[in-house]
Amino acid sequence: MKQTGNLAPSINAIFGKEDYTEIVSANNQLGMKLLTEIGAGNGGNTVISPTSLFMALSMVYNGADGATKEEMAKVLQTTGMDASELSQANASMMSMLHKHSKQIQLNIANSIWLNKDFHFQDDFATNNRDYFNAEIKEIDINDSQSVPLINDWVKKSTNGKIKEIIEAPLDPDLVAVLINAIYFNGKWQYEFDKEQTKEQTFYLTEGTTKKVPLMTLNEKLAYLETEDFQAVSLPYGDGQMSMKIFLPRESSNLAAFQKMLTTENWEKWNSEFTEKKGTVLLPKFQLEYEVILNDPLKNLGMETAFDTRANFSKMVKETDPIMISEVKQKTFIDVNEAGTEGAAATSVQMVKESASIDNPFFIEVNRPFFMAITEEESGTILFMGLISDPQGGTQK
Repeated sequence: MKQTGNLAPSINAIFGKEDYTEIVSANNQLGMKLLTEIGAGNGGNTVISPTSLFMALSMVYNGADGATKEEMAKVLQTTGMDASELSQANASMMSMLHKHSKQIQLNIANSIWLNKDFHFQDDFATNNRDYFNAEIKEIDINDSQSVPLINDWVKKSTNGKIKEIIEAPLDPDLVAVLINAIYFNGKWQYEFDKEQTKEQTFYLTEGTTKKVPLMTLNEKLAYLETEDFQAVSLPYGDGQMSMKIFLPRESSNLAAFQKMLTTENWEKWNSEFTEKKGTVLLPKFQLEYEVILNDPLKNLGMETAFDTRANFSKMVKETDPIMISEVKQKTFIDVNEAGTEGAAATSVQMVKESASIDNPFFIEVNRPFFMAITEEESGTILFMGLISDPQGGTQK
């Protein structure tokens, strides 16, 4: 199989060319469920990358065991697949997706940043290096340059569209950060004519309106129309990739459409598109989105990974119990007359369970209190008292 770019898996990675078919539906379903869990973002916009999250969690999955592994498999929709099969399917998907042409650029990159005081188990490191082509680097969590180092990798991997994913200072209990980054730049097969882009009225959910630039295209395109929506597929390049637009009827809304958005319906709808001549008016827009996915993932069933019940015993050689402290995703998208540029980065931060995770205490004894004087070895209380007024003098 011909590999391109820097995502050619290691020669040690053995996988089938079609293995990715085992996780496509799972990947899509993860995205659809997440959209429901996340709800509307800032300004009513929510843009996520299921693939970026799926691959980041798949890397983490290599270190999971027990109930945590079972819960992650359920959320990833991969119950029944072991870690090696999931890694093979991801390697196959990366090979299939990693495309370059004059019209389409698609890059996927993975990295793992390990606290230098810890050491990955051999299988965990080997699988992620071989099947995910993950760069594994050690960092000093007390070094001020560690955060810029990680963010520079993200910036480079997303062509400068996502400038940072990690914030300083690093958690003192940090064990590792696993990151997936995706960058896409696709030129429309049929470009929109800039001369025809005009400010038009756009109707917002709450009933108000605003003016937005609408681009116009007259072309023969894959089209679908039902009693619930209209849909059109806008191809990139020679048609290897496309943007599908689903527009709910005026009598309906986006919330109603979202309830219909299942993998079964998605596959059905995609099989029903037919070529048809028509006109598309599409908003020209650019937006950035950021979301913490801890709660959405917990709500989908991945609960123990985020608390002291977590079992990532297959990740590091040290015996410190570790858990996920944060799953974060940032996305960028720019849709214009020439095409679409998009980027996503997903980070999963792993920390050790600290015995001193509480903040420093503060106590101000400025009201009545109890006191006791004890002999420590036996625990015998020698004196005890209720002190209501420390300056009250002798009591008879």
